[in-house]
Amino acid sequence: MSEKSYPVTASTTADYLIGYERILDYFKQAQKECPKGVGLKRDSKASGGYITLQFKLGIKRVNKTCGCYLTMQGITDALRRAHLVASALESLKTESQFWAWYDDVILEKNVIKNDLMTFGEAIAKVEKEYWDGHTKRRQPRDKNNASHQYSWRCVYGHYFKLLPQNIVLNMADILLVVHSKQVGTKCFKNCLCAMRKLAETVGNTDLLIRLKEINGTQTQFREDLQSISVDEFLKFHEDVLAVSDDKRYNLESRKRWLWVFSMQVVYGFRVHEVFAIQNVNEPFKTKDGITIPALSEPTNTKMIAVVGEKTKLETTTKTGYRLCVPMLPPTHSDLIERLGIKSGQLPEVRLTSSNPKTISGAYNDRAWATLKRWNKGFTQSHALRHLANLNGQMAGMSQETRAKSLGHSTQMNEGIYKKRANTQTTIDLLTHSITEAVPLGSAIGVLKQLGSDGKSIKLLAAIYGITSDEVMELLAE
Repeated sequence: MSEKSYPVTASTTADYLIGYERILDYFKQAQKECPKGVGLKRDSKASGGYITLQFKLGIKRVNKTCGCYLTMQGITDALRRAHLVASALESLKTESQFWAWYDDVILEKNVIKNDLMTFGEAIAKVEKEYWDGHTKRRQPRDKNNASHQYSWRCVYGHYFKLLPQNIVLNMADILLVVHSKQVGTKCFKNCLCAMRKLAETVGNTDLLIRLKEINGTQTQFREDLQSISVDEFLKFHEDVLAVSDDKRYNLESRKRWLWVFSMQVVYGFRVHEVFAIQNVNEPFKTKDGITIPALSEPTNTKMIAVVGEKTKLETTTKTGYRLCVPMLPPTHSDLIERLGIKSGQLPEVRLTSSNPKTISGAYNDRAWATLKRWNKGFTQSHALRHLANLNGQMAGMSQETRAKSLGHSTQMNEGIYKKRANTQTTIDLLTHSITEAVPLGSAIGVLKQLGSDGKSIKLLAAIYGITSDEVMELLAE
């Protein structure tokens, strides 16, 4: 029986999900794509989450392990095995034949495992799988894409290069690398994830179980993160432009970079996303024929910004194409006018190297260098993205709408972005906030209790800025 590839089609909301949220979304999509008569179920044990196959054999309903863990790769493998089981149920005549086949093909009980594979060979398998696969945004990976090259090095290559390439795969050498990182740090967590991926890809269950027993939870975080209020940014904006006559030769450059940082305050963009806006001076037409006016258009009042798939340097944006709305606090509803959002121009950023890391980080590096050169005591532009989220919260925008506009999950918004505020912003939130709708999850709970119909579903979708289909999916959970 030949094996085919059955890649899971990620949902339209997957771009905004992170971590375990993304895995669960991927699993739900895989469940929808199962063949008739075979389903996927998730379960757990001490070594972690795993997947079982559910199907009817004769008159019995069977729930059987398929040897796949609850990971992105494990879900893909489980879906492939579900299709194999569906074919076997149609072609095999007896239960004894089926179970013998199941042990051989699905559980691979009679397959001789290669326990002599070297680290170099195992890493090659992971790398091939990486380049044959897709990004989190469902795009095929491209070896010529600097962003994709840098992602490989950050997630896997940086840690795999520490392993002895010509030595047979073993736990002792893996632990040496893992414990070369400080326990509780992000680096330790990422290194452990890379080693788990190595064990999973080559099918070394013993190694994978032992690696899953190691607690990789991040407990140490940076303590030097900056925060800024709107008034502080306005003062910063004013000070940067107030240069002496002998330094006014670079005033235009200052104005352009200030526009980039101002776009972060108003929309919450990541730095590189400002260089991917499609409608700065020209209108943008969407695939379904809707025209989004240029930001510079004098009559444009909605000021919707369109972020494209790529930047001016052809690097890919983190969450791809999306529409973003201004997040203006009631204390400063005139920010678009005060910061000159309609009349801004992008600074010129040129590449100085062909190194993927340099190309991928060009915008962030230039932004940091610019802030450092201005010497105003503020160097972390990402703080402006956090400020925008708090401005949106103050304006009464729902968490779901803010998260979608920012290009991340509500989990990220709740767990990280609400915490990075200075005292003045916290005071503004407490004293000037417009009443915000209850969290979407709470609203879904109320709707379940009261009962739902077409009108109530459409109303909830309109309030929270999501589709009726998404509301129905949440009601079905």
